[in-house]
Amino acid sequence: MPPETASIPAATDTWMWWAIGLTTYVGLALLWWAVVVPALRRGPSGTATLGLVWRLSKSLLRWRQRPRYVGLDHFKTAMSSGPVLVVANHTGAVDPILVQAAGPRLITWMMARDMMAGGWDDLWRLVRVIPVDRAETDAISLLTAMRTLKHGGVVGVFPEARITRPPGTIRPFEEGVGILATRCGATVLPCWISGTPDVDGMIGSLFGRSESRVEFLEPIQYERGTTAAEVASDLRARLARASGWPLCDEVMPLIVSP
Repeated sequence: MPPETASIPAATDTWMWWAIGLTTYVGLALLWWAVVVPALRRGPSGTATLGLVWRLSKSLLRWRQRPRYVGLDHFKTAMSSGPVLVVANHTGAVDPILVQAAGPRLITWMMARDMMAGGWDDLWRLVRVIPVDRAETDAISLLTAMRTLKHGGVVGVFPEARITRPPGTIRPFEEGVGILATRCGATVLPCWISGTPDVDGMIGSLFGRSESRVEFLEPIQYERGTTAAEVASDLRARLARASGWPLCDEVMPLIVSP
């Protein structure tokens, strides 16, 4: 008799723990979908996955880069509505993440195809990178960027077309930035980046310690009749004035990664 009666409380305890575990799981799932997912969606593109990536990248920047933002009023004004073209100098692989961290509206960056590390295809698709073939004229990437702007999106470009080394100068701007600025009715937001890790590798740029600085300049609307060359020259001059860096007309050699 005693062994038989002793099994009843044991079985009851087992079912009780199963019930507690199931209730906890269901409660956490409901909390995730009712609270966490809507919060994550208040980020780039309105997707929870990209919202999570965005928040994690901001935490990484605060930990390693300690970025300081200047001119956030200009950023908010430009990003309030309509198509926006973000134009920045290029100091390292961390630059797009630094600029995107300033606000939740998704910036679709134009990026050299040869710099898109293999095995990260899902990530490039997630953040909607526009690949650019730097070895030859790439009309497809330009048309893709124009289509994004005409649909009211935000496109980010580095018109120097390569990372400037040594830092501290403004190199010539490609005229493609002028085409995007004048043909799509976009608000142009110049951006000066400085203080990022002075390294060439992607990992060093992302995880290196620094005190990065991102300054957003006054937004501009260029008239449609303005030539691409005039726009490129004007934007380059604006960044030079804001930074105090000299213009360097020597074009850096294009080293295309295999």
